[in-house]
Amino acid sequence: MTTFLLKSLGCKVSQYDGERLAEKLRVLGLVQVEEAPDIFILNGCSVTGRASQKVRQTLRAAKRRWPAVKLVLTGCEARLLTQRNEELVEIDWLLKDAEPASISDMLAALALDVQAEAGSAAVVPVTARTRAFLKVQDGCSQFCSYCIVAHLRGPEWSRPIADAVAEAARLVEEGHRELVLTGIHLGHYQPSLLPLLKELEKLSGLDRIRLSSIESVEVGDKLLDWVAESPKACAHMHLPLQSGSDAILRAMRRPYDTAGFAAVVARVRSRMPFAAVTTDLIVGFPGETDELFSETLRFLEEMQFSRIHIFKFSPRDGTPAATMSGQIDNASKTRRSEQVETVWHKSAQAFYQRFIGRELEILWETSEAGTMQGFSREYIPCLMPVAGLPDLNQISRARGVSCTPHGLQVAASS
Repeated sequence: MTTFLLKSLGCKVSQYDGERLAEKLRVLGLVQVEEAPDIFILNGCSVTGRASQKVRQTLRAAKRRWPAVKLVLTGCEARLLTQRNEELVEIDWLLKDAEPASISDMLAALALDVQAEAGSAAVVPVTARTRAFLKVQDGCSQFCSYCIVAHLRGPEWSRPIADAVAEAARLVEEGHRELVLTGIHLGHYQPSLLPLLKELEKLSGLDRIRLSSIESVEVGDKLLDWVAESPKACAHMHLPLQSGSDAILRAMRRPYDTAGFAAVVARVRSRMPFAAVTTDLIVGFPGETDELFSETLRFLEEMQFSRIHIFKFSPRDGTPAATMSGQIDNASKTRRSEQVETVWHKSAQAFYQRFIGRELEILWETSEAGTMQGFSREYIPCLMPVAGLPDLNQISRARGVSCTPHGLQVAASS
């Protein structure tokens, strides 16, 4: 019996790709485990220099923990190494893609004969999940000045609607109640997201459809109407901002300015007053003076995001931003990150406060120490005490009781 452990770093698309690779390995007869594997497969991210450092740190940590393990690298970091014709001494195999021939080459090179085990109980996932990612788009043509992904993922392509719906149906049959649509540039899905969304909402047993991330300039009125009106849509929009300074947005080569971004947020909240609006933000981009960073802080206070994913700028070789003048020191990046976190926690608590005494619909995902944890349609983390065995992967209604910047304490509705 050959065992493997697969870890994915980075975005939701990377998480999806990792899950599909694990599924292919299980079908071949490998057994997925959480400890002491024969093979440790790292689905690596290379969006920043820091991400590449984390890849190496994770590989070294796995080797220290399990000295006999075979190390395999795949994902964006593997693509980057292949493009640059570089080697990574830590690994035993570089898996360039998840095609059957590449997987067979890997197994042969690692001297792992698993064909006799195919069809075993190894096809059962290690853990059941309430939510599942559904990748419907890949590739990017935006070429932001800080990002290497467009160079690694290649031209944009969209998955045929019938193909995406077929996988969605399978995921629902496996018990997933919520699907999260993912893509490197989801808003560029062709022919458009609306026909796909309308087909997905027809699936019996699927309770929720969530958009993982979409550029503000791609939130049209028809898409917004669907999110606001469909009984299966989640009241949550993740709109990447990256900076609240127009000067920095131009240097980043982002396709909007703050006025345009604010107008989209206003439209979202006009249609859905209780919807969550979350974002991504990069601090310490080259040329970000204290004055320009202050513009970002003021804009964040204006936008009142319920969650901000904060990234400290890390130069990525091969991108224009890596050689720009005005590079920011690490201490300043850390200080600015902390300032953003303070603003975020204040706005998050203000948003959650609005749900105290209000009923929410929660999909319960995990249980620990007598407390169930799950997410509302608005992507609010919710906690509720439970006596006895928890009823996970179920949806119930509960009312907000109290809150912190990290979520809501709720009580079952009577």
